[in-house]
Amino acid sequence: MVTATKVNAEAVYYNYQGELPPVILEPEPVTPPSQAQDSLPKLITDTTLRDGAQDSRMAIFPAEARVKYYDLLHKLDNGSGTIYAVEAFIYQKRDVWTIEKLLELGHEWPRVTTWTRATPKDIKLLVEMSQGRIKETGMLASASDHHIFDKLGYASKEEAIEKYLQPIRTALENNIIPRVHLEDCTRADIYGWVIPFMQRVLEESKGIAKFRICDTIGWGSPDPYAALPWGIPRLFTVLRQETGAELEYHGHNDFGLATANTIAAWRYGGKKANVAFAGLGERTGNTSLEQTIAALIRHYGDPGFNLKALEEMRQLVDGEVIELNDRLPLIGEVFTTTAGIHQAGVGKQGGAPGGLIYLPFAASLFGRSEVELSRIGSLSGSEGIISVMNREFERMGSETRVKETSRVVKQIYDRIQDEYNGQFDEQHDHWVNSRRSFFTSEDILELAREFGAL
Repeated sequence: MVTATKVNAEAVYYNYQGELPPVILEPEPVTPPSQAQDSLPKLITDTTLRDGAQDSRMAIFPAEARVKYYDLLHKLDNGSGTIYAVEAFIYQKRDVWTIEKLLELGHEWPRVTTWTRATPKDIKLLVEMSQGRIKETGMLASASDHHIFDKLGYASKEEAIEKYLQPIRTALENNIIPRVHLEDCTRADIYGWVIPFMQRVLEESKGIAKFRICDTIGWGSPDPYAALPWGIPRLFTVLRQETGAELEYHGHNDFGLATANTIAAWRYGGKKANVAFAGLGERTGNTSLEQTIAALIRHYGDPGFNLKALEEMRQLVDGEVIELNDRLPLIGEVFTTTAGIHQAGVGKQGGAPGGLIYLPFAASLFGRSEVELSRIGSLSGSEGIISVMNREFERMGSETRVKETSRVVKQIYDRIQDEYNGQFDEQHDHWVNSRRSFFTSEDILELAREFGAL
């Protein structure tokens, strides 16, 4: 039975003077719920068009690209309903146009939802704009005392509750489900404000309100021993036990733990994970959509995603929105190797009875084709050279093939190392004129011609 909790009038701050915040551990870990107790299926919500669009590297996420992105998100979900919702802004003319276009597509999944500030005016704007077509909206409810007192200037925590309840009531009056975004929850007074507020909202909404638990500055830890408020397993366990509410996790990647924290939130009672494609977002970004997709499949099984849509999404975002880091897990240029020992393993895995040796999964799984598995650099071995040469010979229609014992392979390998070595300047005791770039396929073919392989 849920027991009503009183608001703590005192401010609770976590001020470490700009130093790295410690993770305080409890003597005992929290225990995850059993599968029978847990609420399956786990769902994903997408904030690429909202929080992802706030990435400081981009001036704008073009409206036309937003519509294309949503269509591809629908393609990725593939009718499973696992990608439950997408959220968008409502404030600018381009925002209204975008929402109109999203609704016109008529997709059941993901559902089109919005984000508003904690004012009744915003909800009225949403009602006027959507004409009953938007059934759910997120609304900001800053949770930490850092925000309640220092950012917003409220005189008390009770005042914050009353202010936040106003737009929630307006949403309920207009048959819109309120999704309350507890901003900066991993620095909040959990028992002294978060739980009493959630209980009040659930009481007034007759239990239909939903809550997004926001790790706004990425302080969260996935460690089950980590104390409140930053221990994600403990935070989700406590909030679920004390309120019974539907919980969603929104993570930021300031400590590189966004995906790990998302998995922990699911494991300890969270129902939904809020993500952005390629981890776009403020500072180091949000939890990555593609990493969360992979985590869901690995932990809970594939609901039927069309994973090949991720490559189309990558091309869209990289081409029309912002240049993406090519080292991103899963969607980056991550199937290429330069190290000789890795190239040897890649070269042998095609017919290996145990399957892949130096790849975590097949490139084709995520819609990648014609992937260059070997890139020739200073640490490349003969296996990589052989792979590139034979691939290029095949493309040219040549029947020539080389193997490890071919003299030309040794000649090319030695030439490559000579160029990377450069010349040694004995007078100054250093190397000069050493090559700094990779050898392209064309470079390898040119060397093959020079040494008589063609």
